Amino acid sequence: MKAIEISGTRDVRLIDKAEPVISDPEEVIVKVKAVSICGTDVHTFQGEHPFVKPPVIVGHECCGEIVECGSGVNGVAAGDRVAIDPVLGCGSCRACTMGRANACADVKCRGVHVQGAMQEYFKIRGRDVHKLPDSVDDLALGALVEPMAIGAQACWRGNVGEDHVVLVFGAGPIGIAVMLNAHCLGARCILIDIKEDRLQRAVELGALAAFTATDPELKEKILALTDGEGPHVTCDAVGHPVIFEQCIDLVAPTGAVVLLGMDGSPNEVTEQQIFRKEMTVVGSRMNSNMFPTILDRVARGQMQLEQMVSHRFAVDQAAEAFTMAVEQPAGFLKSMITF
Repeated sequence: MKAIEISGTRDVRLIDKAEPVISDPEEVIVKVKAVSICGTDVHTFQGEHPFVKPPVIVGHECCGEIVECGSGVNGVAAGDRVAIDPVLGCGSCRACTMGRANACADVKCRGVHVQGAMQEYFKIRGRDVHKLPDSVDDLALGALVEPMAIGAQACWRGNVGEDHVVLVFGAGPIGIAVMLNAHCLGARCILIDIKEDRLQRAVELGALAAFTATDPELKEKILALTDGEGPHVTCDAVGHPVIFEQCIDLVAPTGAVVLLGMDGSPNEVTEQQIFRKEMTVVGSRMNSNMFPTILDRVARGQMQLEQMVSHRFAVDQAAEAFTMAVEQPAGFLKSMITF
């Protein structure tokens, strides 16, 4: 079978690989339909990931059709169209037994810590596949359930609710996913970014407002939209110490700050700032069982997966897909590779 391998820095190749064989009764084999490219994949492609090094098969935003099930698999069958949850916990620690494998000390993500989905056939645990609603006519859109699930996780961690105003820094795929999930919960969103085309897209998708990060009156404009108190929830979907500081500064008293990205750099946040507002500061990592939530929202017509993808490529255009994900021309949101 064919697989897409990142063979070196900015070097993507189509390779031949042996087809997987079920070796555990709890496994399924999925014929992959589509894999969308995440920021983590881009870092690996550019040789910038701290521990994922070529040669490697990446890809964790994926979907396909089940072609074979182990004897112990229940709930799905051959022929089912599925999205694949990439989170792998140890299964026995406190976080895992709480249903939060994403916070497992030994957590692994497909396409990052272990083999990814950019291959024609993918062998995985049966518990990690989720049937797509019949309303999803285009199977390839199932690859977008995973980034949407990250947005749902962030909203859950921030306790986003009806009539809340949510400020999201970053109008890329994850920031948009946060916004679309917040809308499902009855919240309104303000988006911040450095790219005008992304801000325009956010407005088209229903943002209350969208501002450039360099706007000298940014704080005043946000306070004007929130009765002078600040947003109920602020979210850093970029990962930068200055943005974290802005999230802390802008959030309303008793509000929540959600950290979706980080780079490990020092910041100037003080204990007094957190104490004074009695705010909640939380991290949000991958997703914990949010696939059913997303698929329910899709089935109800509350969410359209196609809003998350801008460009599609065939397998033999993988290098072009990765290059576009790096360069991000105007109008770009996310690249998808279809098998």
